[in-house]
Amino acid sequence: MTNKEKINKAREKGIYLPNELLDKENIVGIYKFFKIKENEEYCFYIGKSTSIAFRLLGASNGHIYMFLNNDFSKIVPLKINEYLNEGYKIKVEILEIDYNDTSFSRAAHRLALAELQEIVKYQKKGQCEFQTPEGVGTYEEKFWEENYKKENC
Repeated sequence: MTNKEKINKAREKGIYLPNELLDKENIVGIYKFFKIKENEEYCFYIGKSTSIAFRLLGASNGHIYMFLNNDFSKIVPLKINEYLNEGYKIKVEILEIDYNDTSFSRAAHRLALAELQEIVKYQKKGQCEFQTPEGVGTYEEKFWEENYKKENC
């Protein structure tokens, strides 16, 4: 199935992807998933990729590919399915990031920083709450809860 066919199939199910995915081979940047119903727009997931089309539509772990194939073993396809069943539409937005540089490290850090800035921006609004940083597991969360968690004031 081509990317265009996947995008059309997703649209039929209530998932709206940007047309840029058809126009450019490699889009480097941040992608944001929103659930939308009436006046409510809620960002539930933000990710980064050096090939957003593949990250969303690719046959391995592509978020949309997995959903279209009824594979809900990862959080994004699972949340898409949950929200569609609750009557929401899903919208994906893309924020392109300049990946050109003389240093791979600088380019990769710029991309990672842009993702973190977007996550923090939406978490301040009470969104993207289930997302944890890369490399953080249950031990780190338990340690935080025991030593740093503030009680509701």
